[in-house]
Amino acid sequence: MSFSPVSKKIAANTIYQLVGKVVSLGITVLATIIVTRTYGREIYGQFSLMQAWPALFFVIVDFGINAIATREISKDWSKAGKYFGNILLIRIIFSLILMVVLFVASRFFPYSQALKTGITLSLLLILTQALFTSTNIIFQAKLRYDLSTIGYLSGYAVILILVSLLSQAKVDVMWISFSYVIGGFITFAVNYFFVKSLGVKPEFVFDKQVWGYLLSSSLPLGLMFVFSQINFKADSLLLSFLPVPSFLNVSNNEAVGLYALPYKIFEVALVMPTFFMNSLYPVMVVRMSEGKEKLKETLEQSLKFLIAAALIFSAIGYIFSPLAVNILGGTEFGASIPVLRILLAGLVLYSVTQPLAWVIVTMGYQKYLPGIYLVSGVFNLIMNFIFIPVYSFYMSAVITHLSELLILILLIVTVRKIWRKTYAA
Repeated sequence: MSFSPVSKKIAANTIYQLVGKVVSLGITVLATIIVTRTYGREIYGQFSLMQAWPALFFVIVDFGINAIATREISKDWSKAGKYFGNILLIRIIFSLILMVVLFVASRFFPYSQALKTGITLSLLLILTQALFTSTNIIFQAKLRYDLSTIGYLSGYAVILILVSLLSQAKVDVMWISFSYVIGGFITFAVNYFFVKSLGVKPEFVFDKQVWGYLLSSSLPLGLMFVFSQINFKADSLLLSFLPVPSFLNVSNNEAVGLYALPYKIFEVALVMPTFFMNSLYPVMVVRMSEGKEKLKETLEQSLKFLIAAALIFSAIGYIFSPLAVNILGGTEFGASIPVLRILLAGLVLYSVTQPLAWVIVTMGYQKYLPGIYLVSGVFNLIMNFIFIPVYSFYMSAVITHLSELLILILLIVTVRKIWRKTYAA
């Protein structure tokens, strides 16, 4: 069986990202083991909240700009320097504004002063993530995720060293969380070097036309990412202050920790469709220009592969969930095992929604996506507010999948509609 050069390049770039994620996962596993064994589930819950606050808002500084910029740079490489420089300026400004807003907002939550300070320090992760994401525009357009992976792993190596040293000294967990900020800046420094090595000279000159085009074009995608993030991260914040059912006999911080541990594994499982679509998206843009049948063939093949991979991973994950939880957290985290099994059982949903969402973007109808994800986000929040005080994180895991199922149904309806509209002739 022979593969086309394009297929080989997609596969190679997916593998590069997976290798990076597998190694970073290994480092994350070690860091999690160190934190859980050194500090216990109560402090691990606080650590998880310090990480969750900035993570919830990563997509706001992204705001769908990568997809628009990648599409434009893939069509015309001469735009790379101008787009990259202006996007860095946009994201630095947005990150700083968002950090100030979140600092003020965190003061109103019923957290200890130490936890609030830790969250404040960790908000710098919004800036490091924005910088890292911006460099990936160049790597995605050139299909050079091997370079991105090197930078990514460099940052994680620094994180592991710092977490090990600081935990051994038993410093306050806020500094463990801050290790990720330092690692983030290391990653950006390495990636920025590689971007320049590809011949890109960032133009740090305000271009009103570029700003207007990027922000207006990315608005639908940005809103989609924001509402999508609500489905993934809001439950952790809600668990931190909504009443905990008495049958669990844990504090709010412990509930967050018991949910965060399996959710970390679940997020890692989601990287396959994410990385695969990162590599496939520039190709889909080209296939779109080649005609309906080419785009349809690409979509069908990607769906078959991702569904099969998700089913296999779900089955393996269900069997090894007790082992994974025990390695990461120990016997203290026994209540996390059924949560992990619930989360892994729904992987196939996410393997279908991602290609469908990106084919909508490829066809230029991203304006439909915010409404879809808004409906799901509102549904998610309402359901969590109702059921967390009764069933806590167990129901949060179920609600995560119900929200994604709602997205899937709405995406299928939308794809059928725009496909008929686009290819009516």
